[in-house]
Amino acid sequence: MASAKHTPNRSPRFWRGRIQSTVVPSVMSGIMLMLLILANMCYLYGTTFRQETRVHALKVLLVDFDQGELGTAVVRASQGLQSHHFPTVELGSMSQYSDPTAIKQAVCKAEYWAALYVNKDASKTLASAVNGSSREYDPASAVTYTYNQARYPVIADSYIINGIVSVIAASRATYYESSSANATFSTLDTTDQDSVVAYLNPIGSSADLIQPTGQVSRVFHNTVNLVIPPLAQFFFLLALNGIAMGSGFHAQARVRDVWLFRFCLSKIYTCLSGITMAGYIWAFKETWGVTGSDFAKSWMLFWFLMDTQYQVMESIVGSFLPIAFTPFFVFTWIITNVASTVFPLEIMPGWYRVGYALPSHEAYSLMVQIWSGCADQTRVALPVMFSWWIIGHVTAVFSVRKRCSDARSMAANADAASEMTVSNAVLDVDISEDGEMTTQSNSPPSK
Repeated sequence: MASAKHTPNRSPRFWRGRIQSTVVPSVMSGIMLMLLILANMCYLYGTTFRQETRVHALKVLLVDFDQGELGTAVVRASQGLQSHHFPTVELGSMSQYSDPTAIKQAVCKAEYWAALYVNKDASKTLASAVNGSSREYDPASAVTYTYNQARYPVIADSYIINGIVSVIAASRATYYESSSANATFSTLDTTDQDSVVAYLNPIGSSADLIQPTGQVSRVFHNTVNLVIPPLAQFFFLLALNGIAMGSGFHAQARVRDVWLFRFCLSKIYTCLSGITMAGYIWAFKETWGVTGSDFAKSWMLFWFLMDTQYQVMESIVGSFLPIAFTPFFVFTWIITNVASTVFPLEIMPGWYRVGYALPSHEAYSLMVQIWSGCADQTRVALPVMFSWWIIGHVTAVFSVRKRCSDARSMAANADAASEMTVSNAVLDVDISEDGEMTTQSNSPPSK
């Protein structure tokens, strides 16, 4: 006889029994994930909160080598622009910064975000052009500015360069207000086109950048690029745990062997991950002036960062942290690390200084040093990263031991359940056979 077709149970009684076990947990999971996303994105967006009021934390050096009308105009213009919404321009002395090389070195050491200086004899050159004794005048030769374009290029190309442009524009107006400019105008030969052009455009600027970084992909260097290390290690760890649990490796092998296998495999994977990360950056470097030596150093740094992130994941995910709560940790870890690199900490709210303790922030500071040869922060970056790396290696040992212990417990429970199932099946068969024998003995003999 054919068995009756099974139909899903849709009775109200069936669903009432599933409210507490299925519906409520599903709804709560959705709510918790939405709150997780809300909290993390608020944290990330908080890095930009009223950022324009902290632009004054970006310091710019100004040195007047001219000591004439143009130099005075630039100094007065920069002083008139000072506010919380404008980079702080500090006037440097010629005794401390005797030449442009010293100024550029100060920017290279990250003492200042940028510097501009009025070139020597700029006022005399302008005067010669205005009175007609010199036929050629280049206003861009009056002021030179410099900044490290590899260091937070979005900030450098926005707040910094816009501030410099504003100073130059204000300097023209300040120059025309001077008595020297008024005297020059009264004697200006309006029939001399070169003199008129020189007077109408007295001050310009030229750039002397530290490591020009003009490729558009530079915006990813301190943003999306720093998402990859923790994300790549998390996915690899999920695959590794799944394979090991499915094959019974964690339950059957010794803890030492499991740790050694995972240790060696992680070093190989993070090494390849590091060269992959360096590879796609170099593939889109375009005209960026980095060298093969910079590539090798970047590879080593990315390997170090990848391995640090792996140790963090290895120490927590799938062992001390249940799988159900893994998204809460991983997503928060990624967002907090990226938030520490998207903008300079100087222009973030004070709380975000916690980013100095995160590996991604220190890794980015080392990237800038490798790519530009400037902004040396190794005294902070290396201790922070090595702390995460060493502690991660230590805690990973305990994590592997717990993972193996949990796997053995699960295997033992599975074996016990399997034995119970077999015992019940055998018992059912015995009862069935006894029932058949009893039935046969009680049946009347056939005629």
